[in-house]
Amino acid sequence: MNYLPVPPLEQTLQRYLATVRPLLDESEYRATERVTAEFGASDGPDCQQALLDFAAQEDADGRSWLSDAWLDGYLAVRKPLPLASNVGFQLNWTLSSRDRAGVADLIYRFAAVHLAYLRGEVTDDPSPRGGWRCLRQWSYLAGGVRRPHAEHDEFVPGPEGAAGREIVVLWRGRASALTVSDDAGRPLAPPLLRDALDTLTGAPDTLFTVPSYLGGAKASEHLDALLADPANAETYRRITDAIFCVAIADDPDDDATHLERLTFKLGKTWAHKPVTYLVCPADGFVGMHVEHSVVDGSTLKAVVARAQQVVPPVTHEPGASTTMAGLKWQVSDDRSDAIAADAAAYRRRVPNYRVRIVRTPFDPPSDPPFKLSLDACQQFVLLYGQLVATGGLRSTYEAVDMREYQAGRTECLRPNTPEAVELAGALKRRRATPELLHAALDAHRERVRACKEGQAIDRHLFGLKFAAGRLGRDVEFFRDEGYRRLVDDFLSTTSLGDTDQFLRYAFAPAVMDGIGVCYHAVPDGFEFVLTYRESKCPHLEPFAAALPTGAVLLAAVVRKAAAG
Repeated sequence: MNYLPVPPLEQTLQRYLATVRPLLDESEYRATERVTAEFGASDGPDCQQALLDFAAQEDADGRSWLSDAWLDGYLAVRKPLPLASNVGFQLNWTLSSRDRAGVADLIYRFAAVHLAYLRGEVTDDPSPRGGWRCLRQWSYLAGGVRRPHAEHDEFVPGPEGAAGREIVVLWRGRASALTVSDDAGRPLAPPLLRDALDTLTGAPDTLFTVPSYLGGAKASEHLDALLADPANAETYRRITDAIFCVAIADDPDDDATHLERLTFKLGKTWAHKPVTYLVCPADGFVGMHVEHSVVDGSTLKAVVARAQQVVPPVTHEPGASTTMAGLKWQVSDDRSDAIAADAAAYRRRVPNYRVRIVRTPFDPPSDPPFKLSLDACQQFVLLYGQLVATGGLRSTYEAVDMREYQAGRTECLRPNTPEAVELAGALKRRRATPELLHAALDAHRERVRACKEGQAIDRHLFGLKFAAGRLGRDVEFFRDEGYRRLVDDFLSTTSLGDTDQFLRYAFAPAVMDGIGVCYHAVPDGFEFVLTYRESKCPHLEPFAAALPTGAVLLAAVVRKAAAG
């Protein structure tokens, strides 16, 4: 068992200063240096010891010092989740047919994985090198729901059994509960599921999913009122217990628009469920909308990989059957009007959230005589784009999977090292050299290593802040400009490596004028999926325009370095 370590306090403070140095001018840095030294000599050691004591107890109880506090941070979000922390993914998935039979095939494959987990048949999730990874996040396969409350949400887990389980099918806003497993907990065959899907009819329902799209207080208000009715409470139980949702879309569109709709548009999902799969038979688009509080992208990738390998049966067992039951709210006229008004207010916000796909060329030598990280190269291109577009430097967040540790979630890598800033600045001036490239690659590699060894700074600082709160201390260090700049993520970036399971994904930026970035290598170059608030992001156009130039300039430096 690998327990998430608590890094040494002095090490984190020194690495913190090195990380924020490029973000501050001289006077700001000196002030941050002073506040950091004072923290290290006063409150810091007490917070560190409190965190160490807390970690020992959490490790013994099967968690980590980070896991529950991190979950609590997600559950404290009050904004509408699609506009804050939920993620929309486009799957690398070919429908078996462009009709309801193709939807049934997809349902079977994912139900097979969810149910295999519930039957206890998923016992490991090895890393690419065969190493152990924690299965705690896989618990989302049991279903469950994020239950909103006025001040703080909770996550209600799904049942543990596999027998007689349901999913919720969403079509034109209407919801239906579909049984997908038999009494032995085995998935029902696609022909049965297709026949059930073929019964979907009726007028659209514009209100059913609305409560899940509202901020915590509004969502709680409506749900509390609805659930006072026993029939509604039973409907909500079936939503909660469903192992997942499936949304069927009718309108074909381009990938970027599909992602916008899937991620942000009201009515596509039950946005409090861990996962809603979305299928558009008209053009073959397959996606998933994810409530991020209990599961991260790397676990989702592993689950999709298993579903891709499932071979559905072509016939069903004799005597097998399924049921499809419509779900609806019993709602008063006053409550209906209030929900409709909140839905209209949400719809007015959505057009501001946009997705743009930018592809860039990148043609380095196929086998350079040094280790070339494409992840690092893409971060250098993003940094170049930021310097060109803004003329300055703000923080960038890069997510790193940490499931090699018990109850591991993610760590934050800060890719804007002094060496990367120097390289990107030189690219901007057309003066980059192989020496600057090698220094930037080495610095990025060191920060990756620190993350994977549990020695990075962001989560440790989060833990120290958490410990300060438990001690009842108001610590100046966490109010300092240096710390504010560190967590002001102008670029919030993430990559899942290859595109074998996910072609791309979108998520709201972390700060109002920032940009959410999904990035990965594609044949002959890079793809950057940019998500932004159109009215709040004046740097989007020059940033997007700069990325292809940055990639071309960087590739030229790589070729020069490879040539010696």
